[in-house]
Amino acid sequence: MTERPIPTAVVGLGLWGMNHVAAFRDDARCELVVVCDRDEERARNVGERFGCRWTTNLDDVIDAGVAAAGVATPDFAHHDIVLTLLTAGIHVLVEKPLATSVDEARAMTELAAASNCVAMVDYHNRWNPDHLAIKAALEDGHVGEPLYGYYRLSNSNVVPREWLSWSGRSGPEWFLFPHSFDLVRWLLDREPTSVFARGRRGLLDEAGIASWDAIQASWTFGDVFVTFETSWVVPHGVASPVDAQLTMYGTSAKVDYVQSNNGLSIAGNDRLDFPWVEVGEPNRYGQLDHFIYGPMRTFVDSILGAVPPTSTFHDGFVGVAMIEATLRSVNEGREVEISEIL
Repeated sequence: MTERPIPTAVVGLGLWGMNHVAAFRDDARCELVVVCDRDEERARNVGERFGCRWTTNLDDVIDAGVAAAGVATPDFAHHDIVLTLLTAGIHVLVEKPLATSVDEARAMTELAAASNCVAMVDYHNRWNPDHLAIKAALEDGHVGEPLYGYYRLSNSNVVPREWLSWSGRSGPEWFLFPHSFDLVRWLLDREPTSVFARGRRGLLDEAGIASWDAIQASWTFGDVFVTFETSWVVPHGVASPVDAQLTMYGTSAKVDYVQSNNGLSIAGNDRLDFPWVEVGEPNRYGQLDHFIYGPMRTFVDSILGAVPPTSTFHDGFVGVAMIEATLRSVNEGREVEISEIL
């Protein structure tokens, strides 16, 4: 006898929330029951398009009897929604960052640990095949002992200026550093210890967006140090809205990975086009095969008991603490120990 599909919801139907919708709709082990967004027209359009209930009220999501939910609201709006869902006994996959303060992240992590729920943060870079290859090379000793590294993850200025209506309540540190910090912490399998950081602002402030333009942070992970860079002021004329490069030096090898578009661009007469993740669009063989859908599938695997949860709320909590330590270093002009935040 076939088990009943997991009744599932998605809260937050912006660009990335629609990836949750696509993934849960594509997974035969799930039934997309209800979608929720505070924008009534958006919620209605998505509900009608996918043939499920829609609402602007989180209480309706709980009343619908769902067992699992993807949360893809803006960065600052995760805390209350996640606590409400976990309190109702609903498994949660939330977008990064887990929260925008350590106190909120701690409360969410503690509730998740006390519940019987699967609680994960969507750090989808852990599913990137290239990152998996780097992880394997580090684990099997091919790179030797890690020494130091560099990771840049920035966005074209179109992201804060056009893509995110709430960019003034976030910033590259909250929008991008969660991925950067988690990826390197996961690759190295080491905990962060201290940071010295600098920041620059002005261009986005002048555009009416209250945000840092760029931040550079030097983090130690025990005896390994890694320089991180992030910004929201990369010119839109670049080949991709994501400007990313990872370099890692070890005692036996050097790792170099240019993530931006995986090197693919298409130059026309008037502009440079960049392939981008089309929300819910399968490949030519009808499959949702991009690695960004990996966390959603692993989330379902974990609910069914096939694998333990990965990219947990604890991982999200550490990421939030790293961001707060970075900002404290920028604002106070000194090295900050992670223990000051935790």
